[in-house]
Amino acid sequence: MKIFAASTSLFVSFLLPLNAFASSCKDYPSKNGATIIPQEKGPKIISTYQVSVPFDDADEVMDAYAEARAEAKAQISDFMESKIAKDCERKTNKLSKTLMSKDPSGNESKNVNIEKIKTTLCSTVESTAAILNGVVDVGRCYTPGKFVKLTIGIKPETIVSASRLNQNMKNSRNNSGSGFSSNNSGSNSSGFNSMDGYSDYNSDF
Repeated sequence: MKIFAASTSLFVSFLLPLNAFASSCKDYPSKNGATIIPQEKGPKIISTYQVSVPFDDADEVMDAYAEARAEAKAQISDFMESKIAKDCERKTNKLSKTLMSKDPSGNESKNVNIEKIKTTLCSTVESTAAILNGVVDVGRCYTPGKFVKLTIGIKPETIVSASRLNQNMKNSRNNSGSGFSSNNSGSNSSGFNSMDGYSDYNSDF
């Protein structure tokens, strides 16, 4: 039991930077929901979702993160296909400010071309499923025995990277002619493997 708990904590430590270990989600910088953050290089969309954790157990936390990631992606999809698509039907050349927010530090660039942002987003509405391949994890936190939060994001750079990765994987499969194999294994435990609370957010995303 102690060995498993220790290995779980070590696994999490590899996933998160050393300065990431705040004690809970109390000061987590991203609010629940999806929003657009304007950038000079193009808009990025951030989505945060919260999932309850009924008791402090490592397996429950990992399951909660998986659920939060799926729901956060669904939020981006809905955001693109409903709110952004609706705003694209408006005759104005600028995107509605109600759909945008400042970055987590509260900054807002004055050099952002709002008209260009609307053009970019409206041109990708029909390709929502494809651009979701560019989603990356931005942050996560855990308040022991209560809930986890997970933030994902997409921006022009991650979409391009995902496109290249997908193409490389296709080329690799075509060259090798073999697929992936899986080996599902697990261990049963009669007790809980508790985890300390923590918080990590990539403010440079």
